[in-house]
Amino acid sequence: MILMHIDSGGKKAAIRRVAEQIGETVTPISYNELNCTLFSLHTGKPVTKEVKLAPLYQMPELLVFVGMSEARLDQFLDAYKAAGIEPVALKAVATLHNSNWTVFELIEALKAERAGFGAHK
Repeated sequence: MILMHIDSGGKKAAIRRVAEQIGETVTPISYNELNCTLFSLHTGKPVTKEVKLAPLYQMPELLVFVGMSEARLDQFLDAYKAAGIEPVALKAVATLHNSNWTVFELIEALKAERAGFGAHK
């Protein structure tokens, strides 16, 4: 399963097509689900935490790969690249470590990680 937040309709459709090619489902993540845990989005059992958002918070593009083997993830990423779809800056694999994080917490951790990589170049 792939959890996705993409604003562009064309890009969203292209990602869905690539996922379908390899037999994966795509579940959209909305702004209203920023306070939901990754586990709850995967299982459909609502688990939320309080999230304090900055005024006018803009949810970035995000892909979260849930329950996919490394080979399946590689297959998706290869097909994504071959389809010529614009990159998504924030991507993650759901793990035992982050499954109880909210979507917002994951986004913030990924942003911090990206900033850290940029600082070491």
